[in-house]
Amino acid sequence: MSTPLDPKKEKELIELLMGLTDYADLDAIAVVSKQGVKLAYFATEDSDADPDLMAAVSAALLMTGEMAAKKLDLDELYEVVVRGKAGFVVLSQAGDFLLMGSAKDLTSMGLAVTQMRRYAREVGNLLSR
Repeated sequence: MSTPLDPKKEKELIELLMGLTDYADLDAIAVVSKQGVKLAYFATEDSDADPDLMAAVSAALLMTGEMAAKKLDLDELYEVVVRGKAGFVVLSQAGDFLLMGSAKDLTSMGLAVTQMRRYAREVGNLLSR
């Protein structure tokens, strides 16, 4: 399931996501609403990520991250990072939306988190116009 965007804005969003892969070794990137609805998605040829699953999981991660930040008195939630044996997922606030990236290469996690922060701001700015 996805939500329609203005075609010009959708093209700009896809280009942003593709640009992110130039700086961070991510297999799949999605822009989703906070309710878990996919707005845009980009994946490398090697990716086996399911865009609809990524969108749905993002809502669950957001809810869990916000609850943890609130209960632990961490103030506003900026991002959620989940690392497993076979890869990682980063969920970053992008204004009223979320930017989610995933990769199987754990060595690129630090760079990916840093670049996701930068691109999340750009995505938020683009979608608020």
